[in-house]
Amino acid sequence: MNVIPTDPPGVFVVVALTVRPENQQAIIDTVRSAGDPTTVPGLVSINLLRSLDGTQVINHMHWASRDAYEEAGGQLPAIKNTREQVLRLIEDHSTNIYEAVDLGAPSCPRTTRPEDD
Repeated sequence: MNVIPTDPPGVFVVVALTVRPENQQAIIDTVRSAGDPTTVPGLVSINLLRSLDGTQVINHMHWASRDAYEEAGGQLPAIKNTREQVLRLIEDHSTNIYEAVDLGAPSCPRTTRPEDD
């Protein structure tokens, strides 16, 4: 089982790219050619997923913080150039930022106190 780490917390960025099937591999190749992801400050991990029907590529990234993600996108030429190349190959995209939820002991439901009523 692969459990997303919650310590250190960081943030998870999920970029969903809608592509024509003939462009799916080109997107993957473009991201691969961006350079060594271990050299990007604040990037903890990156995973690419491709849909079996060829119409989606998901870029799932774990960043040390939201600031690290935003700084890398604005300051690193390799990321900026890769983003520009990818945008030329896609039909649509969405980017969302998430935090991981600890799957440890379930939280207790909140109960009201008598003084709250």
